[in-house]
Amino acid sequence: MFKKVILYTNRLDEMKGFYEYQLGFRIVEENEESFALSIGSSVLEFRASERASFYHYAINIPGNQFSLAKFWARARVELNRQEGMDEIYYANFNSDAFYFEDPAGNVVEFIGRRHVDIMDDFTIDSLLDISEVGITTSYVKEVGERLEAMEIPVRGNKGIEPETLNFLGKDPHFFVLVPPKRVWYFSKRKSETHPLAIELIDGRVVEIDEEGHMVQKQADNPVSDLMESSAFSGTAQMAGDENWSLAKGFANRVDERPIAVDSRFAMASGSKIFTAVAVLQLVEQGKLELSASLSALLPKTFPNFHATVHQLLCHTSGLPDYFDEEAQDDFEQLWQDIPMYRMQTPADFVPLFRELPPVEEPGARFRYNNAGYIALGLVIEQVTGEEFADYVEREVLAKAGMSESGYFRLDRLPKNTAYGYIDEGDSWRTNQYSIPIRGGADGGAFVTTGDMAKFWNRLMDDTLLSGEMKTLLLTVQAQQGETAYGYGVWIDQQEEEIVKYHVMGYDPGVNIHSGYYPKHKSIVTVLSNAAEGAYDIVKVIEREKKLRG
Repeated sequence: MFKKVILYTNRLDEMKGFYEYQLGFRIVEENEESFALSIGSSVLEFRASERASFYHYAINIPGNQFSLAKFWARARVELNRQEGMDEIYYANFNSDAFYFEDPAGNVVEFIGRRHVDIMDDFTIDSLLDISEVGITTSYVKEVGERLEAMEIPVRGNKGIEPETLNFLGKDPHFFVLVPPKRVWYFSKRKSETHPLAIELIDGRVVEIDEEGHMVQKQADNPVSDLMESSAFSGTAQMAGDENWSLAKGFANRVDERPIAVDSRFAMASGSKIFTAVAVLQLVEQGKLELSASLSALLPKTFPNFHATVHQLLCHTSGLPDYFDEEAQDDFEQLWQDIPMYRMQTPADFVPLFRELPPVEEPGARFRYNNAGYIALGLVIEQVTGEEFADYVEREVLAKAGMSESGYFRLDRLPKNTAYGYIDEGDSWRTNQYSIPIRGGADGGAFVTTGDMAKFWNRLMDDTLLSGEMKTLLLTVQAQQGETAYGYGVWIDQQEEEIVKYHVMGYDPGVNIHSGYYPKHKSIVTVLSNAAEGAYDIVKVIEREKKLRG
């Protein structure tokens, strides 16, 4: 019944630390004034308030994991006691419960539903959903009758009783309607009236104001609504004058592990910009020239490819491509004949295109080219004497403060990484055998939305490149029709004014968009572990926030 519950607190930072770090809950929405937690299929949001507030809410857990859940909780918090006991069996609900309090004094209840069994250890992913939400109001009968009018029935046959506890809903989800000054079970706290909002799964919103009156509304958040209605799987973040993050879907579908706002995602070709920054850093240091030809830099590997570093960076090299996006559209098909687990370094891709003839003369036109960036990766290795991924992780990602990002192997993914999924009708599979095992110079790094905000900010404030080199990267170097490209970055223009610098990436089980809007100095990043949907979310954000106008 409960899709989202919104509570208020004057201890927002302390509460965030408690839930995220002490209990290990996943943050799925975040801005400067609020944060939201994944509670199984429900979301619990805390919003900043000037006054102290506390509430009662309960969480459903599998009945057979009740003892394990108590052990888990006791290792993190002190359990509340009543008459010397730290748990209780509610026969009317066929459930066991224990209680504790968070830093704001909220009385939190874990309810083990004996009819629900999950054969596994108890973890934060064992939480089923929000079970109960306490509403304290002097207008118990009025609020109760309005809930009943919404076809939310009162439990029992006595109707709404203004002086006592009332359960409204259907097992195992209830509004707990109480008057002020009633002592909560397993607590010394007396109920108080504080504002809250509850969104039901059908979109209706029950809102209680500061005096305890009820208002019924309809949820309205165009970005979140689209993410929900399109079954989007991923994260979205806006950073700048306005800061917020949203997360939907599962990072691991088998275990139904929710995506968090700080989950890592593969970014496919979106990470070409990291390669471009690394190249320009070497140019700035005098170790490489943009006019140097590939045949001169790597004569043994590419004796017949005379494109310059500049042409490789802006896709005008004319090199043959191991995956030509103008002629091919199924990247996954490539790895049915070539073992993807062998593709670990730039050199591993060379046999796929070295013996092919150039497709065009260097500089002839813009033609998107993955092999050109593979070649740039080899140039970086030649100049630095280091493996490409090691160098870029240190000189680009680390210098940008991107501590959660890197070129991770698919068979050694770190925690909090979303697996990529390929949907096939009513079924799905992971993309583990559909992309190279490790990303490299032409794409495949893993990032978070927060790290991408750091990257754009460190690029724009000249931390990663000097002002001169940054200008080169962000200047239109190649154009074909309305398509404009700098070095590793797409450039959107309106009436000769640049409205957006952005990167995008598409692979089986991967689609991402990340952009910087210079007029607004805002950053929007949308990362997904499915084949599509990111750009649709970006368009809604751009429209709602008027980023292109």
